[in-house]
Amino acid sequence: MVIRFKKGKHQWKHKPDTLTCIRDDGSITWTHLHRGFVHHDFAHYVVETTLGFKNAFFGLVAKGHDIPDFSEPKAKRPFEIPKEATDTEPIVALLQADFPNTPNAQDANSNGLFREHSATLPVSITDEQLEMMRQKLQALLQQWRDLQPGESMVLEFHI
Repeated sequence: MVIRFKKGKHQWKHKPDTLTCIRDDGSITWTHLHRGFVHHDFAHYVVETTLGFKNAFFGLVAKGHDIPDFSEPKAKRPFEIPKEATDTEPIVALLQADFPNTPNAQDANSNGLFREHSATLPVSITDEQLEMMRQKLQALLQQWRDLQPGESMVLEFHI
């Protein structure tokens, strides 16, 4: 699946960032991203690709679920969220917390909340995996900062 993040031309004039996923079968799903949400989706990408998750957000999108459906209340959502997807969220949240969405995101807290709370996570994360996720997220955030409004960056996700 191809994942395209496009930097909005002006967040406050209804030209926000967008996330578009083009599945291997050619079908497309997309959404506007609320301000700051790119960081969350980058963290998802990093966690899912580093840990090999296939049933979290991007894996589910690759399998045919539409992005807007994830925001639906459980009773209206056309699918059940699998355990792997719910297990991913606290990992993503802690990784994000270690990389505040600031111009100096490279100054990640090396001790960080991640290490403080890693014992409570539903999945064990090795020091090597954590370091790899931090490096990947840092690189994606820098690439995003370097984009001009209207430009895109493309990532690949394989299930």
